[in-house]
Amino acid sequence: MVNAMPRFCRIAELSGRCFCRVLLRLGIVAAAGGATGQALGQPVAGPDSNFVRCRAIADDAARLRCYEAETSNPGKAPLPQTPGPPTPVPAPGPGTGQWRLVRTPNPAGGRDAVSVMKTADVIRSDIDLAGLMLRCGESNFEVLVVLIRPLPPRAHPKVTVTVGSKTTEFISSVVPPGAEVLLPQEASVLASGPWQAAPELSVEVGAVEGDDQPAPIQGVISLAGLSAALPRLQANCPSQ
Repeated sequence: MVNAMPRFCRIAELSGRCFCRVLLRLGIVAAAGGATGQALGQPVAGPDSNFVRCRAIADDAARLRCYEAETSNPGKAPLPQTPGPPTPVPAPGPGTGQWRLVRTPNPAGGRDAVSVMKTADVIRSDIDLAGLMLRCGESNFEVLVVLIRPLPPRAHPKVTVTVGSKTTEFISSVVPPGAEVLLPQEASVLASGPWQAAPELSVEVGAVEGDDQPAPIQGVISLAGLSAALPRLQANCPSQ
């Protein structure tokens, strides 16, 4: 399911076009706002390069914590180019598998943002797929696919989800600034029911007009622990 280029990049990231892509993803080669002639080797920090560094973390819990920091607090300062010693990561709650509960205070003084997230299988997924997020909504929880490469904010990509022998297609909405793809409420119904008995979910986010890399983003996300993580999320959602 995953195209050959990302898989090849994992094996030999210093070869040919794969190396060029890695340089571009890390911001070592950049041209923005019409600027030209920027010196090679001067990293450009930003959310996209931060997500790439998250993806490179081998430990599942630490990688998830990195994603959480990027998706729950996009306005914070960029991560350092040279990471220091790994920060201890709290263990998941009982029965939640690798789903982690994240509570982010609202800087405007409103309700906290509360979510749980599971990272994608790094071996069986494209490099631009971060994972699956369930978060508290206005009247119910919402299901989002989290990406590393942002999509155009006004795009409505087709998202194809396969669980077991059941394939469902959704017309989604991109949540600004573009790294999260919100699925319709039908996905919440499925997450409350049949997804909890399935071992994993295969997802494909279709290409959209205006994307600088118009190609589908595919991958696999484990659903282990969902049946325990969802009630824990709902118990922590702010009261309506």
